[in-house]
Amino acid sequence: MIRDRSLVLAGAVVALATGCTQHSGGGSGGGAAGPELPALSTVPEAAGPVRAKPGFKNAQQLSDSVKVGVPQRVVEAMFGPPDKAGYKIYGRAAGTPWRALVWEWVFQDVNPPRALSIVFQEDGSGTWRVNHGDWPE
Repeated sequence: MIRDRSLVLAGAVVALATGCTQHSGGGSGGGAAGPELPALSTVPEAAGPVRAKPGFKNAQQLSDSVKVGVPQRVVEAMFGPPDKAGYKIYGRAAGTPWRALVWEWVFQDVNPPRALSIVFQEDGSGTWRVNHGDWPE
């Protein structure tokens, strides 16, 4: 878990306020939800130098400074390029869907392997900013 619970709490508040749902691409989501957006084939380039992915322990410490609103380029500078990246749609249940960019880093240097997931939301100027993130169990 991210030790700074403010990120998790802020994400939970945003999820409750926007009716966060994930589109599973088929199934009984109902309505004219539209197709799920494809996974990214490449990771958008960050401004400035990008470091290699840190080890699990270091990543846990770094995750404490990931706050809502932090730009994507800062996150990439901290953790390196993600191992997985793609788009998801959140907020359908509340009737206000929005497109999210989801990045995930998988840490194999701990047993069992752990992952960090960070969800970005695009702001009015076209910059992707942290909406929420967590260390799923």
